[in-house]
Amino acid sequence: MFLENLKTIGLQVLILYLIAGIGFATDKAGIFKQSDGKRLIDLLFNVILPIAIIHTFMTMEYSKEHIKGILIAFACSFATHLLGAGISLLTFRKRSLKERGIYHYAMILSNAAFLALPLAKSVIGNEGIFYCSVYVAVFNVIAFTLGIYEISGHQARLDLKKLIFNPGTISVLIGLPLFLLQPKIPYFIDYPMEIVGNCNSPLAMIVFGTFLANSSFKNMFAKKEIYFVSLVRLVVIPLCMLGIFYVVGVRGPLLTAMLISASAPTATNTAMYAAKYDNDTALGSEIAAQSSVLSVITMPIIVALAMVVG
Repeated sequence: MFLENLKTIGLQVLILYLIAGIGFATDKAGIFKQSDGKRLIDLLFNVILPIAIIHTFMTMEYSKEHIKGILIAFACSFATHLLGAGISLLTFRKRSLKERGIYHYAMILSNAAFLALPLAKSVIGNEGIFYCSVYVAVFNVIAFTLGIYEISGHQARLDLKKLIFNPGTISVLIGLPLFLLQPKIPYFIDYPMEIVGNCNSPLAMIVFGTFLANSSFKNMFAKKEIYFVSLVRLVVIPLCMLGIFYVVGVRGPLLTAMLISASAPTATNTAMYAAKYDNDTALGSEIAAQSSVLSVITMPIIVALAMVVG
């Protein structure tokens, strides 16, 4: 059973990274560069991803199981981030606040929106997006609070507007009432939303590929600190959460969705936030790139384990 699941998940991860290879190749060929990808990220994050999340919520079957699942997903998502924060506090204490902040940010925050969501859809279907969307909303809360506090070297002030008024949180706030009320959505609204939402996975991976194309593979595999961060991000946190989720009784698609999100590599916006807060952009890129490359091996194993125990 484990080997069958491993093969299935491994194939889905490989497919996603082959799509990322398109972005890698087009960047190297000068057709679609990282600078173009950064502009496309705004469209993905502010328009396409929210549409995908809202459409999933409004088409998901209303049931007590799904209502309970949403509440558990919120608890699981916060628990995962809190565990990551707790582990990170024990590390890199002798480094400067800014260097330590990048390492901490990279450990705590995963690439939930641009990698976990596409993988969850491939493995579980719409139910995967349904639960992973909750993780993305929690991700935004943590990113705009603890995340920017860490990566700015404890200099950034909390922006309450961004905490609430960000695309990930707003899309869930819009989607939840639609899920609870189950209104009949006209076809001419439903179908365009479905088409646009389906663009999220391939476009996100193509953009992701342009970032990989501009990473220094020599540097990312030369620093022992980056290996340690990848170990925590890809192995320690997801395995700890798998044990915790199993003990408290989380099972089925919900367990798989939470582990997909928890085992995703470092968030690609690590480098972007590093640049915004005058931190080491190159280091942020190297951590995100290395953990992304290694996740090709680790994610299928972690997710296959979740499917076996769940």
